[in-house]
Amino acid sequence: MKISISLLFLLFTAPVFAQSSKIDSLENLLRKSSEDTSRVNLLVDLAMEYWASAPENTIHYSEKALQLAQKLNYLRGQARSYQGIAVYHWQKSDYISSIATYKKGKKTYEQIGDKAGIAKILSGMGLVYGEQGNYTEALDHYLQAVAIFRELGYQSGIAGTLNSIGNVHKNQKNFEEALASYTQAMAIWTKTGDQKSMAGYYINAGSIYCKQKKYPEAIASANKAVGIFEKLKDSNGQIICHNNLGETYFQQKDYTHALAEYQKALEINEQYQSKKLMISSYNGRGNVLAALNRFSESVDSYKKAADLAVGMGLRPQLQRSYEGLATVYGSNKDYSNAFHYQKLAATLKDSIFNAENANKIANLRVHYETEQKEIEIKLLEKEKDLGYATRNTVALGLAAGLILVVLAFNRQRLKVQKENELHQIQKVLAETELRNQKERELQLQTELEFRNKALTTHTLNLIQKNSILEEIRQTVSLALKSGQKDENTPMFSRLINLIDYSFNLDKDWDEFKMYFEGVHKDFFSKLKTAYPELSAGELRLCALVRLNLNLKEAATLLNISPDSVKTARHRLRKKLNLPEESNLADYLMSI
Repeated sequence: MKISISLLFLLFTAPVFAQSSKIDSLENLLRKSSEDTSRVNLLVDLAMEYWASAPENTIHYSEKALQLAQKLNYLRGQARSYQGIAVYHWQKSDYISSIATYKKGKKTYEQIGDKAGIAKILSGMGLVYGEQGNYTEALDHYLQAVAIFRELGYQSGIAGTLNSIGNVHKNQKNFEEALASYTQAMAIWTKTGDQKSMAGYYINAGSIYCKQKKYPEAIASANKAVGIFEKLKDSNGQIICHNNLGETYFQQKDYTHALAEYQKALEINEQYQSKKLMISSYNGRGNVLAALNRFSESVDSYKKAADLAVGMGLRPQLQRSYEGLATVYGSNKDYSNAFHYQKLAATLKDSIFNAENANKIANLRVHYETEQKEIEIKLLEKEKDLGYATRNTVALGLAAGLILVVLAFNRQRLKVQKENELHQIQKVLAETELRNQKERELQLQTELEFRNKALTTHTLNLIQKNSILEEIRQTVSLALKSGQKDENTPMFSRLINLIDYSFNLDKDWDEFKMYFEGVHKDFFSKLKTAYPELSAGELRLCALVRLNLNLKEAATLLNISPDSVKTARHRLRKKLNLPEESNLADYLMSI
């Protein structure tokens, strides 16, 4: 189903709310016009007024405009006529013909250097690709269009295209990106005071909020749109807003407000007489009445929607009506009618699905064949150009060949001489580089040995320091337990606290880490990258295992018992996901 009439403005950046008074005015002007360029423009304008209500008139007036424009050699008129024809094909879901016609219009606009026309064509093509589900192509064309509009400073075009980009994101369920695009468009409309487009923004934003289940925001946004449409006396916009509000309240299970909104939409539509919108209202009203267990009223509402849908040939809406009727009859235990309407709904669903698939397959086939033909034409053109180029090249080649033979002999003699000189220079450079490399290697080896010695010395110092501190702590503890009278003096307790505190100082560890990384570069960063869950204590244990320290030495450095070191090593193996047969030290050596 095509997008609602009220939103096409946002996609084509021109008003399309069909009004009989405007059509009558254009018809009167057309009857008085002469066979000139102004008549071409009137025909196109009239064609675009009919695209939603009577698309056959769109193709009729667009083709008449094209014929006259070609007769007058009026290129801009031809391009606009192609746009009208493309819109007709889009309305009929003939996407291949629509794209092909848009391309003709784009080529014509390029001939006359009309950048604004090119941008509008790109925007139209983006709409077609979007409906095909080809969102990559759609976004590509929209971005090209918005770049041109920005270059021209055409604010209305920029806003409309940004809104279209938002629609693509919404269809892909990228709701935040969609809202961002809508908001950018809204900033322009607010600045230019475009009230109708601002109302369109509120409709779009409200639909996003509804999908995100942000119902208060959705209701607030729809009410803002209603307020604008009421000021503009735009019945079409008001009906859409009330239908949207009805659906939002229904999803909230606020059936009283939902029913009131659908009823309001139907009341406005009594004069406006938009049958498409009336179908949506009746189907929505049927859903609400069914939820309220008002079965007879629900059935009546669904049947009114079904009758209108049958008359207009709108199968998706008719399917929804049948599904609603099947649900209502089933809830009321009228299984005969429930089965009847469920069968009708299923048949419609299958036919819609098959028709869509057949159309997609046909479009893909035509698209493929078109591409193949374009490739063949390009190859033929290349072959033709290549034939001319080959003939000219042979002639020039024969003339140049004689000259080259003479020059080649002299060049070869000079080349050999230069190559000999170059070889000698390269030999000297290579020998110099080799010497420098050996010196660098020797320097690096010396530095590595120095760092290894520094690391070993620092590690032994740590072991010795911690061992002495442990012995002091044990001696002081025994003194306190010996029953001396002055045991309550703060001196001993302070001494033990100072010793315990010294065990926890990170200064020694930081120095150790510095020496360690000087020898084993990036050891800790590689471990942390591979196993981010490793704690600081486990990283220290990894370093001590890497140094191949025994349990006692590691225990002294970590200020824990050897058994605790064993337990810590066991936990470390698990975090590193090492199998039982693997050696922890060997693995850490490989880091």
